[in-house]
Order: sequence, then structure tokens, then C-alpha cells
Amino acid sequence: MTITSGQIAELTEGELFGSADVVITGVYPLEDAEEGSLSFVTEEYAKKLKKIDTKASVLIIPKSLSPIEGKVCIAVENPMEALIKVLHLFEKKHFGYGISPHAVIYPNVTIGDNVIIREFVVIEDGAFIEDDVVIMPFCYIGRNVRVGRKSILFPAVVIYHGCVIGEKNIIHAGAVIGADGFGYIEKNGVRVKIPQVGNVVIGDNVEIGANTCIDRATLGSTKIGAGVKIDNLVQIGHNVCVGDNTVMAGQCGIAGSVRIGKNVMMGGQVGVADHVNIGDNVKIAAKSGVPGNIRDGETVIGSPAMPVAVWRKIYGAMKKLPEIYEFYKKLKKQGVGK
Repeated sequence: MTITSGQIAELTEGELFGSADVVITGVYPLEDAEEGSLSFVTEEYAKKLKKIDTKASVLIIPKSLSPIEGKVCIAVENPMEALIKVLHLFEKKHFGYGISPHAVIYPNVTIGDNVIIREFVVIEDGAFIEDDVVIMPFCYIGRNVRVGRKSILFPAVVIYHGCVIGEKNIIHAGAVIGADGFGYIEKNGVRVKIPQVGNVVIGDNVEIGANTCIDRATLGSTKIGAGVKIDNLVQIGHNVCVGDNTVMAGQCGIAGSVRIGKNVMMGGQVGVADHVNIGDNVKIAAKSGVPGNIRDGETVIGSPAMPVAVWRKIYGAMKKLPEIYEFYKKLKKQGVGK
């Protein structure tokens, strides 16, 4: 496929400065770009540089920046949004074709049109695989699972029985959906397992990172809303409900029966205690521990998590502790406080 600077300008609805006939062979960062490639400059990045030095032949730039001498430039309102459009052109995903004879598909499985099922996949009875789904090698799809159209399951994804995967989901390698929730009672000093008979229901346009685990509900459903983005190595416990468009960075841990609102942002390694309610539009800083409820729109940080304004005062006082301690020692020498 040949892509020219003129076609990129048309795709991004940008203003072209220079030739429309430059052939673009790839997209690279400024420092790695070679002749024939395209790169991009954000307004913030341009402010830091006195001179933009790159071998890229074509640059996507913000409209606030003047065209760069010696380069074909495409000026756009938002360079990152324009870059996303361009990257879709160069994205190379080859998943194979059709259904491998080395897959194990039980008799009562329903498979839609244009489905790709690769080697050593196992799909149990009652599963329903909708149109245009891609299932990569070594995946396991349990009984009565439904996988929505245009979803992609990368290698070694495991989906336990009865779970529902929405449309246009991306589930990365090693993720486990629907394993038993971590539920026990203690009887005579022995932990007795509570049967986990619910399932997991995942909305549309969700992305789940590698080796992430989402546990099935004890009763009812663990629910992941539409547009949720979950990073690698995240643990979501039984009966959790995650609202639409929430984002969780790597290594977050969500205990059972937590309610998370819409448009929540969690940094890496956030931990949330069981039965906590987190409101809409909440922001939780990395490594925060959340022991209690958080109201809509709050930004919290720390362990235990607290409003960011309170945390700043505490942190400011902590930085003064060495000075305070030295002052305290001087007072002791003077006999004060004895």
C-alpha cells in the first residue's frame, strides 16, 4: 500500500504545506525517523525545542506552529488525534484465516460469519461466537460463553463457563475471565469455600490487558461497563461493578462487591477494599489505598486515600520533620520540656 502526504492531509483534514506526492513508508518518533517516514510534533513538545531536528520527510504539526523549513508539514487542530487516524493505516494485524482443523470445537457451538479460530483453541458446548471474532491459539472458551462480534482474543485467554463478552472487545494474552471469586467462611478453624455460581458480563469496546483476572460473581454478575480500559496485571474481585469508560492502570487490585462509577481514572497499584463505593469522575493517584467511599468528582491520593488538598498539607509538614527534629534536640539541650 502506497500512502502519500496528500492522502494523509485529506485523511486528517489538515492544511498541507509542501508537496502532496511524498510517499510515506512508515510512522516513527522524531528522533528515530528516516527519510520517507512521517512523524508528529505536539504543541507542548515544540515549546521545549529551539529547533526540530529530524530526518522525517513529513511532519504533522499543530496549527499554532509555523511550517518547518525543508519539511512537508500537515497542520491540524490536534496532532495526537490526527496521528491515531494515520496509525490505523499502518497497523498490521494478521490473524490467519478461517477455522483451524487443530481447534477443538464441541458439537453444540454456534459460530458466526468470518470468524477466525486458530490452532489448539477449545470451545465448549453451548458457546456462541458472533461474526468477525478472532480467537488466537491456546484460548479456552467455556460452556455457554458468548463472545460478541468483532472481538479479539489473543493467545491463552481463558473464559470460564457462562460469561458474556461484548462487541469489539480486545482481550490480551493470558487474561482469565470468570475464575471463582475469593469467597470463604470459617468453620471450626477451617476455611469453607462459598460456591461461586454467578458470571462475568463485559460491555462493548472494552480492552483488557495481559494476565488480568476478572472473577465471577458469587451470585449475579461481575459487570464491566462499556468503554472500560484495563491495563495488564489487574485483579477485579467477585461482584464488582465498573462503570462505563473507567480506566485502570497496571497492578490495580479491586476487592469484592466494589461499585466503581463512570469515567473513573485509577493509577497503577491502586488497592480498593471490599464493598467500597466510588463515585463518577473520580481520580485516584497511583499506589493509593482506598478503604472507604469516595464521592463524585473527588481526586484522592495516599494510603489511606484522602483528598489531594489534605494530602498536600500533610506532605508539606512531613518535609519539615528533619528541621523540626533538629529544633526539638536544641530545646532538649536547653532543658526545655524535661
